Amino acid sequence: MLERPKLLLVVAQSGRMLAQSAAREGYIVRVADCFGDSDTLSIADRYLKLLPLDKITKPQWLQTIISLSDGQPCSLICGTGIELFYPMLAELPAHIKFAGTSLDSFQQICDPEQWTALLDQLNLPHPPTKFNKDLPLNGKWLAKSAAAWGGTHVVDAHSITQQTEVYYQQQINGISASVLFLANGSDFQVLLFNQQFNVNAELNNFGLQGISNNLKLDEIQQHAIFSALQKLTLHLNLSGLMSLDFMLDSSGRVFLLEINPRPTASCQLLPPDFPIIHWHLMSTDAVMPKINVELPIKKQLLWFCFAPEKIIIPENFDWPDYCYDLPVAGSTINKDDIICSLLLEQTDSNAMTGHLFANKLIENLSAQA
Repeated sequence: MLERPKLLLVVAQSGRMLAQSAAREGYIVRVADCFGDSDTLSIADRYLKLLPLDKITKPQWLQTIISLSDGQPCSLICGTGIELFYPMLAELPAHIKFAGTSLDSFQQICDPEQWTALLDQLNLPHPPTKFNKDLPLNGKWLAKSAAAWGGTHVVDAHSITQQTEVYYQQQINGISASVLFLANGSDFQVLLFNQQFNVNAELNNFGLQGISNNLKLDEIQQHAIFSALQKLTLHLNLSGLMSLDFMLDSSGRVFLLEINPRPTASCQLLPPDFPIIHWHLMSTDAVMPKINVELPIKKQLLWFCFAPEKIIIPENFDWPDYCYDLPVAGSTINKDDIICSLLLEQTDSNAMTGHLFANKLIENLSAQA
């Protein structure tokens, strides 16, 4: 493995999780993200605020990274948003070394037509997918945006009234899931199987509400996922920490959705002493770290707490120790925006725990506002 500098840049929609992991592992970390949470600011050697990712241009995104580096040799890890900005990685100056999969891999993963063609070529199961609105009458169809994330871009296909850059996929009813894995171009290591909860799919709100590491797959399902990861890792030369989203229908069949080609929020469901930054850097240098994932992993639920109405964060609020991504005092959180995330112990496989803790937190915030 090549010696990497101790300076690490984290650029993401929200960089807190990666930044905290890097700080724990002894890196000097600089962050650019869209939030500037207090827990991020407390550990960042330097911080730059990003515009909302749908507002910032690709050249502005690149210039933010260059400014953050201040000309010093460093590694760059990107989180949510890299799906949109990856072409600019080819423009990075020599002193910034990107840690992640290749640009060619990004292209095949983030372009829906190329991705669907690849799944067909590798004989991997996926929902029926179309690239025009000439949809069959059977089943419910969803419209999805390319290079998007978090589920908020997913809508009922019939709600699309004009030509937009979307593709169409038949909805699979069942369990929304993901597998967190590490790849080094020729091999992979599964770290977690997760269940994902959306805000309210029955009302066509597919935004990500929470993630649980309490998903159990049978041998047939595990074999299908392992076979898919083996084929995709080798064909795409995947490297780094990333996740693969999939659906389990009512009969237990696996349908692959998409790869998130970056460290994802589900990394927070790993034990906090796992050196995920070191693992990510090693694997992107084609070295697979030795990982013992046979140890019991505590069952946890990562839950995103949304504001039911506009909330102003009170001064000196006593945040519970299970709260992360903490907004600074005086911040205004608009209706339906995320207040913070909750990392909760979980004994079952449903979402009730998340709703209960989020509602209590909102009550306390409102009482002190």
